Amino acid sequence: MKAKQIWAMCIAGTFCLCGFSGAKAEERPAHKITPQEVAEMLADPSATLTYLNASYRAYKDVGPNDDTNQELRLNGAGFLNLPNNTSILYRAFVPLYSTEFPFDDQGVGDALVSAYWVPNKGNFILGYGGALITPTASEDYFGTGKWSAGPTLVVAQKVPGKFTIGGLLTHVWSFAGDEDRDEVSLTTIQPVATFFLNKKGTSVSFMSETTHDWQADDDPWQVPVTAGLGQILPPIGKQFIGVAVAGTYYAERADYAPEWDIRLTASVVFP
Repeated sequence: MKAKQIWAMCIAGTFCLCGFSGAKAEERPAHKITPQEVAEMLADPSATLTYLNASYRAYKDVGPNDDTNQELRLNGAGFLNLPNNTSILYRAFVPLYSTEFPFDDQGVGDALVSAYWVPNKGNFILGYGGALITPTASEDYFGTGKWSAGPTLVVAQKVPGKFTIGGLLTHVWSFAGDEDRDEVSLTTIQPVATFFLNKKGTSVSFMSETTHDWQADDDPWQVPVTAGLGQILPPIGKQFIGVAVAGTYYAERADYAPEWDIRLTASVVFP
């Protein structure tokens, strides 16, 4: 395995382990946490929550021959409590690819790490921080070949027991890396609205991971529209697991990009 692939795995692993230590620092309420509360925390981009997450995505109708590309996105999240009822949240993910287009290949993509400050009180949350993309891709077509970084803004409006609306706004610029590769200037907008259907942890979500590539000459926008159904499973001891299924239609896309995808997600939550 190449050194940068090992580095990608270490990024996710390190952040996950840090999350466990951060979780110990927070005093959770003395009452027994319910599946509905876990669902609300998973839906909240500003929640002080530790979890491990795997998201499988099958991208359909890719390229001129309507191929299928697959991705397994490994995520970790944690937090560090600060004085004055504030926290630092951190996230990391590494994508693993199996593709038919543009080449029949498997490999690791670029890893993303982010951290942002949020207040812990109130139903309206506004936080800010930064994101870093590392050139860990095993092949050129799995990544950018660049180190990129930039600011992140997180916002959430919560109505406990009913819904959470929020999202992330990130922009990154490349600052180092392979000089033969294109520079990176990418905006990512991730709105999400989740509605809670019952006290058993069932929810429906509507979201997007819209991107604008400022370096692209043609088709700079990619606008996926996703709808999904989530469920928190009955706990095993104090351990909660969330599962979700979702489908995505790409309302705006570049040539040869997928027309739609399906997603299966499992999250191990440490409330």
